[in-house]
This record gives sequence, structure tokens and C-alpha cells, in this order.
Amino acid sequence: MSSTVNGIDVSHYQGTINWAQVAADGIGFTFIKATQGTTYVDPMFQTNWQGAKAAGLKCGPYLFFEPNESFLDQADLFIRQLKIAGYDSKTDLPPAIDCEETNGVTNTEFSYALSQLLHVLQIYLRVKPLIYASPGFWSSAGNPDFSDYPLWVAEYTSAPAPTLPPDWTSYAFWQYSQSGTVPGISGAVDLDVMGTAPITPRTRPDWF
Repeated sequence: MSSTVNGIDVSHYQGTINWAQVAADGIGFTFIKATQGTTYVDPMFQTNWQGAKAAGLKCGPYLFFEPNESFLDQADLFIRQLKIAGYDSKTDLPPAIDCEETNGVTNTEFSYALSQLLHVLQIYLRVKPLIYASPGFWSSAGNPDFSDYPLWVAEYTSAPAPTLPPDWTSYAFWQYSQSGTVPGISGAVDLDVMGTAPITPRTRPDWF
């Protein structure tokens, strides 16, 4: 990978993580699953958040988006978990919306729910969220134009750069593997690198 800022993303599936070992391996940032839909809170979110922060990693939370459920209730659950964790948009990485399912809604309904969720989160958290998606999924959702939001692209390839969904010309983060090995984590973990797209009004050196 061309970027020198390496990261991972995790959820309860990784079990108990030794974050000190993760940091010692050169991992600089992590995205951590916080919630899914309107009712599910990842049982390891708070533990992972505090552990990763204590180890010196830059942390960003993510919400697994369920487009057939209330975007207001999804935003409320997510924001409440971030408040408990002590999330600070001035020092932490932006929140990400994990888009992987349409759950039977139309493309128009998907785009509307996602746009409203992003709008609510941006108002309350005072930072522009990231969108996580693969080119394949985004195509299945009709390739809506959300290029005003920074992209966390998921594509597993040996190519030097990922394919981007239409309308985006750069990416903020790239998840390039789902089968990485990192000391301190038992089993496979997703691997990411930081891109060149701006992720907040601040510049990259303010984050790293």
C-alpha cells in the first residue's frame, strides 16, 4: 500500500484485543463498530474505544446502516453511545456509516434515508461523516451521488489503488483486506490505509 498510515477496523467479532500490541505493530488508527440499526449496540464498543485510545491510536466510530429502519432512531442510538465513549469531533476521526445492505428498500428510499441520517449526524456531531461502501454494493444501490461526503472504500485487490464508485475521485480510507493478521488480535482483521481525500476542514497533519 502506498500510504504510510496503516489502520484496522474492528467489532466484537475480534474478541478481546490487546491494543498495546496493536499499536506496537505500527497501527495508527482504528474504526470501531458502535451500533447497528435502531437497537443493536456492539458489546465491545466501549471497551475497544477506551483501549484503543489508551494505546494512542486515532479512533473513529462506525454505524452499520439499516436503510429499512428509522434513520432518526439509528442516529439517536449512535450518538448516545458516542457520548458515553467521550467522542470528540475535534480530536477523533469522523464517524462512518457502513453501507452494505439495502434490505429490500428501493434505491430512492435508500438514498433518502442515508441523506437524512448523514444530515442529522453532521448537525449533532459537528463533523461530516464518512461513507463506507464497496463499488459493487454502491452499484446495487443505484450509484447515488454522495460525493460531498468523504469515502471509505472497501475493495480487496492487489492493485496499487482501489476502484471508486462513480462521482468520487478520491478516498479518505481504503479497506484493502478482510483477512489481515495483527499482533494483539486473535484471528483475521480488516486492514485499512489512509488516503488523500480531506476528511474534515482540518488538514491531515492535525490528525497524525
